Amino acid sequence: MIKSTFLMLGFVLSAATILAQPSNDSLNMRKMAHYPVTQWGPLGASPMCSGIWGYHDSILNKEYALVGNRNGLLIANITNPSQITNTYWVPGVPSIWREAKTWGNYVYSIHDVPTGTSQTNGLLIVNMANMTHKFVRLPVALAGGVVDTLRRAHNLWIDEEGRLFAFGSNVSGGGAVIVDLATDPWNPVAIGNYGTYYLHDGYVRNDTLWGAALWEDIQVIGVALPSQPVTFGRFATPNSFAHNCWLSDDGDYLFTADEVAGGYVAGFHVDDVANVSEVFRHRVQSGTGLVPHNTYVQGKNLVTAYYTFGCHVLDIEVPELPVLTAYYDTSPAFSGAGYNGAWGAYPFLPSGRILVADMETGLWVLEPDYPSVSRAEIQLKIRYGGLGGMLAYDSTAAFNLGLAPYVYWAQSGDTLWVNATGKITIAQVGSIQDSLVWPSTSGNPSSVGKAFALGSGLFPKDSLVADYYWGSEELLGGWKLAQTDGEWRLTRSSGDKVQWILRSIDGREVDRGTHELLELVLAYPRGAGLYLLVTTDAQGRQWTQKLLRP
Repeated sequence: MIKSTFLMLGFVLSAATILAQPSNDSLNMRKMAHYPVTQWGPLGASPMCSGIWGYHDSILNKEYALVGNRNGLLIANITNPSQITNTYWVPGVPSIWREAKTWGNYVYSIHDVPTGTSQTNGLLIVNMANMTHKFVRLPVALAGGVVDTLRRAHNLWIDEEGRLFAFGSNVSGGGAVIVDLATDPWNPVAIGNYGTYYLHDGYVRNDTLWGAALWEDIQVIGVALPSQPVTFGRFATPNSFAHNCWLSDDGDYLFTADEVAGGYVAGFHVDDVANVSEVFRHRVQSGTGLVPHNTYVQGKNLVTAYYTFGCHVLDIEVPELPVLTAYYDTSPAFSGAGYNGAWGAYPFLPSGRILVADMETGLWVLEPDYPSVSRAEIQLKIRYGGLGGMLAYDSTAAFNLGLAPYVYWAQSGDTLWVNATGKITIAQVGSIQDSLVWPSTSGNPSSVGKAFALGSGLFPKDSLVADYYWGSEELLGGWKLAQTDGEWRLTRSSGDKVQWILRSIDGREVDRGTHELLELVLAYPRGAGLYLLVTTDAQGRQWTQKLLRP
């Protein structure tokens, strides 16, 4: 009898990384300090806080928290978390929204719509070298010779060239006012303006502005010439309310937060702006309505401030497969879909500490202890054949840690991966014994739970649901497959002309060509995961083959 060999992706949970659905407590993150407004002293601060940023004095090796408050900006020395001290307080007009960013030795802060007054401060500049400050209202030149004045804005960004972007301002519909800081940080000058859409927030790198335009999607804007911004494209976020966004260190992925009840934090592959694809979306405690506010990328960590949940961290080393690694609830008095609690987080201090500003509870200094995330691949060889065509388990199945991309923990109900045949999920809690399940050729689930039991006590008592991929020695269309470092090597017995297209699992074309030789060598694409190789021969016959890129 002829036997066909199939490889199956199995998903196993490392004992060191077991995690149930997050509760409002903490995981792999501890409190180093809590500095509520009641301890700030007689500054005239409000009980309500907003934005958070950090500053590091590289000469004195001191770390500071920049805390937005309804009544002003606090600069606090948090170098010794057990003895936080106020370094500088700048009162301002009352506003729910107050944010800060830094450039060199300077802090720049701005507020949005004031509360109970028509007065505005404009842009606040603090010189950290001598602790002086001033407010400036910058003139902004618009089309037709019109000149407006920057009086308020919702948020700020400062790029690597020293250009400040004021988003959601009073100028020209609230797009982005572009300001030159590099020439004279104490006396900045507005050099451009984008006004096509209101931008709530944004991120700029390499002359590209990724603008979070709420219900108008993510706007991708070229700002090489600040006086003439050019829109390259746009794409929607899962809940169609793009509140903020952050670019990965390599620039290939953009991460977004939708500020709505039950909103998603999502990741997008953006190396080709004309062909952006979503790679994951994540909710905390599905069904509770938790609202993500701001998300940030720090290396391989995606740090998100959730209103009533606090600080939440995903490991995004493999962006398609995020792993929950840490969290800390800064607002245990609140839960669900409310707009109370953590406003923002700052994870970029050299010490590794994370600063969180909580609207009601003030400043938090947290210390993460990120676990080592295991994304190991397990291969189960299932052979079709034997008596009555029954499935037989191949005992050569083994833990294949060296190929590392795909095994990690997750909570019940999470979507882990999407391929051509559906979603891989963790089933609901309650199964007596864990089992590996996959779709059989008849469309009904098949199980190898007896042959490969996961219920050893090392893993959570959930059923793991997965789909198999074709990875056999004998492939469709007469090809045979071998995988070596960095490439697929396909061979066949005849050299008829074929056309081939390599697509990502979501259908995006990666490469194509025509081949007549007996051997076809394809270099691995950049991203790990499943790919589709579509071949068409001279007679028009077509085969689609799934290939795994480790």
